[in-house]
Amino acid sequence: MSLAVDVMHLVVIAAGVGMGAWALVALRRRLPRGRFIVFAAGSIGAVFGCAALAGEVGLMAPESWFAVVMGGMVATAAIANSRRPVQASHGLVVRSRGAAWK
Repeated sequence: MSLAVDVMHLVVIAAGVGMGAWALVALRRRLPRGRFIVFAAGSIGAVFGCAALAGEVGLMAPESWFAVVMGGMVATAAIANSRRPVQASHGLVVRSRGAAWK
């Protein structure tokens, strides 16, 4: 195994751990339940990426697998970060003295 593949292993592991930590901390208010999906995607990406870089998945070269795994992680993080928080819109307008119907 070359030094480049070893460095790719470290990058995939660091990206997976970083994405998981970011999902659990930064997405706590915006995606209360969805942050666990982002955490799982980071974890699965790290485990699968390491297996693919080690040659366990033989469909492509390790460099190609690195690009696929990192692209998937970046896309998942971008989608999670771009999602707007859902606001309850039940027809109520909250005012300083209480709620009134529209």
